[in-house]
Amino acid sequence: MHALVVFASYFVIIAILFGTLFKSLLRKYALQKDYSSRKRAIIFSLLATGSFIHTWYYMFRFMEWSFKNYEFQVEASTNGPFIGRLSKWLANTALFEQAWLAVCSGPIKWWLSEQLCSYTVGAWTIFIFVEGKRHKIEHAWTYMLLGQLVAISVASNLFYVALCLSTTRPTRKVGYASPVLWLSTLLSLLAVSNTPFTDERTFLPNLLVMHTLAAVPLLFGAYLDTTSVARFSLSLSSLHFLVFMATASIHTWNSLVLYRLLDEPLVIALWTTLFSHPAQSSIGWDIVWTSVSYMVWIMTSKARLRVGSLLVPLVSVGAVAPALVLLNNSDVELL
Repeated sequence: MHALVVFASYFVIIAILFGTLFKSLLRKYALQKDYSSRKRAIIFSLLATGSFIHTWYYMFRFMEWSFKNYEFQVEASTNGPFIGRLSKWLANTALFEQAWLAVCSGPIKWWLSEQLCSYTVGAWTIFIFVEGKRHKIEHAWTYMLLGQLVAISVASNLFYVALCLSTTRPTRKVGYASPVLWLSTLLSLLAVSNTPFTDERTFLPNLLVMHTLAAVPLLFGAYLDTTSVARFSLSLSSLHFLVFMATASIHTWNSLVLYRLLDEPLVIALWTTLFSHPAQSSIGWDIVWTSVSYMVWIMTSKARLRVGSLLVPLVSVGAVAPALVLLNNSDVELL
């Protein structure tokens, strides 16, 4: 029964997060009078809806697969009360670890999943924190939590909506990142790079470090709105450069490993892998939706070199995002 309570709590937390964000966004929509901003917000709302339906279709398929797989392995009777069978499955199955093992086992699966991980703990973490501060976005930390509990594509699109509906005039110069931000970000990327080298004993701790550190900057003061360098702080342009170097190195390494082992065309291999397991489908389509949404965000923004976002399908959103910040010669992604 305890397992059922935990399982139900997971969905309750998601519902509370959605309710909190929707209430805030609807209020902002009513206050935003600029037609183009409203139109842009609607576009990202539709992307958020599409990504949620698509990724969670496969998430429920994964849960169904896990339940049936558990009963098959333990040769459990299917004649008992469903609630009891459900409770036993949840009590004896580590769903979080099971899902991530499915999407990290093998070069091609990790090649897909790594792109989402690198983007999430790198460029997107900085983006949420900095832009959340500049635009005074309410409950900025909830977007990161929603991304980890639901899907990064859903959370990122909702954050784009919040930025579009913001009526706060943002500052152009944001200053420096304190050690809380840059250390958390770089250590999270280190955990990403270490994932292929973990074993049964170290996989879960490494995964938890990756997820936990990504949320740390949003929960603690990590941003200095100042033009003077505080002790141990790092300029955001320098941080973006380090993130770019890390994500580009991670993706290049994984691409080389994949190239050496691949014995069929990459497109065919990716398409087959995308549907090889319901958990892989959920994560795989999450990175597709995240990448497409990022491209739409950049192409509809006022940033220079918007065409650079078209490199995302050829490279990785994790590496392209910090690179575009640097190429635009700006510490922040301007609207």
